[in-house]
Amino acid sequence: MASQRELVLLMAQLVGFMVQSTMILCQAHLRSLRWRRRAAARLFLSSEKPAVSVSCSGKRRRRRIRERWHALASMKVPRRFWAYDRSRDWWERIVLTTWDDGQWLECFRMDRETFMDLVSVLRRRLERQRTNMREPVSAEQRVAVTLWFLATGACYRVAGDQFGMGASTVATTVLEVCEAMEVELLSKTVCLGSEVGKIMDGFAALGFPHCIGAIDGTHIPISAPGSSPEQYGNRKMFSSMLLQGTVDHTGRFMDVEIGWSGKNHDAFVFKNSCICAAMDTGTFVPGNPTLNLNGVSVPPIILSDGAYPMRPWLMKPYGKLAVSRREHHFDRCLSRSRNQMEKSFGRLKGRWQCLLHRLKAREENLVTIITACVILHNICEARGQQFLGELRDPSPVMLPEEGVESLDNNQTLLEGGKLVRDALAAFMESQMRRQ
Repeated sequence: MASQRELVLLMAQLVGFMVQSTMILCQAHLRSLRWRRRAAARLFLSSEKPAVSVSCSGKRRRRRIRERWHALASMKVPRRFWAYDRSRDWWERIVLTTWDDGQWLECFRMDRETFMDLVSVLRRRLERQRTNMREPVSAEQRVAVTLWFLATGACYRVAGDQFGMGASTVATTVLEVCEAMEVELLSKTVCLGSEVGKIMDGFAALGFPHCIGAIDGTHIPISAPGSSPEQYGNRKMFSSMLLQGTVDHTGRFMDVEIGWSGKNHDAFVFKNSCICAAMDTGTFVPGNPTLNLNGVSVPPIILSDGAYPMRPWLMKPYGKLAVSRREHHFDRCLSRSRNQMEKSFGRLKGRWQCLLHRLKAREENLVTIITACVILHNICEARGQQFLGELRDPSPVMLPEEGVESLDNNQTLLEGGKLVRDALAAFMESQMRRQ
């Protein structure tokens, strides 16, 4: 039925083209006849003998030809196709009807049930109105092509050929689905939650008490913007965007900071992030429970590496300053607990491999796509989706440890952080001796 409608529309366009061209040619011919009649009348009324040269008649003939060509050139040529024929057989007949959960997990990084639950949350923002021209792309297919693009990192044209969609349609769909996830799911999935005690118990089992998370940064390779290619260049000589993440003991992201250039230091991004301000004011953790160790009040702790400045709530290793057994034990426990951050980055980039290579998106859309990958990572972690493949080292770009303290000019916070670190090191050593 659709092919007959397209054929009738094409025939109507051809008939309209022929009628319009005929009318334009007739108008040009009538103008030429009127000009000839006026010239004949002038010659008949004149008393002198006309002197018509051959060159004048040649000019008139060329002018008539030009008028006809201009008439044809001014007409709009109808489109040959309203839409190219594309096959959706792979998606509609194979994926939706025959695939099992293992195949869904391999291709879309989640099983069918989790996929359908995600579609039901986003359906209100993704469904489009049906018209008499053609059927809209379903919400299921829009989410599927987005997940396939994020999981493989392929170009829009390859994704379109896979799902029977045009490259421009895929580009628009990916951005719309990512924006819908950011609006509907960001505040619900990327948050601390209410189970603070469970998170602290999880880190205590890993060897670090009164801890609620670990923080670190990684670089997302991007294509250098044409307007300012040097803006996102880092010291590794490629363009990147920084992703600073804070995870719990299971590797689920509790907070992310996205959008800073790769040329910025981790400490600079941290000091300008929302989690830094929230932890300084004690509003990030509900109730802000404290632990008293020999007269030292220890707030909820976040673990970091040597690239971050010291805070009473931000613990980093002693590093080269470690000389005693107590300090070395503290560094080992911190490294073992903070390893959840590295594993989380590995699973994030292993699942959504568009973050491994140069992200193919415009500068203004990068933050939305990276945020969508973080949301999907948390959904997969919360639903227990199996991770397929090897963990990939995110290889964060960091400056050496020397000179980091100079980035933080607040000496009070620095001394307070050292005092809390010493108190925790003594407490952890006593716990080790009791065991």
